[in-house]
Amino acid sequence: MKSVRIALEIDFHKTLSYYKNLPLIGEEERCECIYCKNYALATAYFPKSVKTLLSNMGVNPKKDAEVSHFYEAKNSKHMYVADYRVFGKVLKKPNQNIIDIYHKNDEDYFNLGFENIHVLENDEIVMNFYIDAFLPWLLEVNPE
Repeated sequence: MKSVRIALEIDFHKTLSYYKNLPLIGEEERCECIYCKNYALATAYFPKSVKTLLSNMGVNPKKDAEVSHFYEAKNSKHMYVADYRVFGKVLKKPNQNIIDIYHKNDEDYFNLGFENIHVLENDEIVMNFYIDAFLPWLLEVNPE
């Protein structure tokens, strides 16, 4: 796998505090559709490196992501994109925006990256950390 260097200064405590009292994805307060419920369960199947990265940034992968489900692939995995908020700043941008964690084929990959960096009113920086992946369907309810 090709190495990608990015320098970030994550405000761990601010990010952790942001997620602390938010509802879980798939709960009534957020979105209780079956696609979001499945995504919340599928976070347990994230690669260990992604789980570690999210934890080190203060992100709870089961909370407050903007989750979009696109389709079920031929291999029965479901294509999702999820955006999380992370507070801090980018010190050095990578040469590429998408980082492949693995990419077996067009129906089986796990990518992540940062985009849409915003400066808030109090000069705090918030970034969207996104996950673009094919994940297993774990609910007993069929989405069709």
